[in-house]
Amino acid sequence: MGRRKTGKPRRERAAAEYSLRELRPPGYEEWITVAPGMSPDKAAADPLITPGAVGMMRRLARLRPVYGPQVPVQALWLDLAVDEGELLLRRAGGTVGLPVAELAGLFGAPGGRAEDVRSGLHELHARGVLLVEPDGERTVLRVVTARPARPGGRWLFEEEASPAG
Repeated sequence: MGRRKTGKPRRERAAAEYSLRELRPPGYEEWITVAPGMSPDKAAADPLITPGAVGMMRRLARLRPVYGPQVPVQALWLDLAVDEGELLLRRAGGTVGLPVAELAGLFGAPGGRAEDVRSGLHELHARGVLLVEPDGERTVLRVVTARPARPGGRWLFEEEASPAG
């Protein structure tokens, strides 16, 4: 072992920050690789590419800066659900529907402009504060009360918390 030099402060190690993909949330098995040079505008000029495919490319291009080159399918579900104007939130007492802006405000995401609300929800999702799961035809958000410190750890959700007392 080495000696510690007197008078020299110790360097603190930074805690490892893992991406959503590295932490492997439950149900997140499908990831879409978004190429850095993907151009939805160029694709829109190609008559063989459908408008729906171009729209999906536009979404993926918008999501790449938030999630990196690997975008979870759940991010697309969230993006599409935001377009509907109401999101479902799983709570301990059941699932409730809330207007998108109101739900974003509950979690401290910026309000006001629709794009600010959208990007705020995606930031929370990318950080693992909210996870997304399907529920039939709808998308449901789950509040994460504790995400794992490292890959393979357990995710804890608000609706699973037992009442105090």
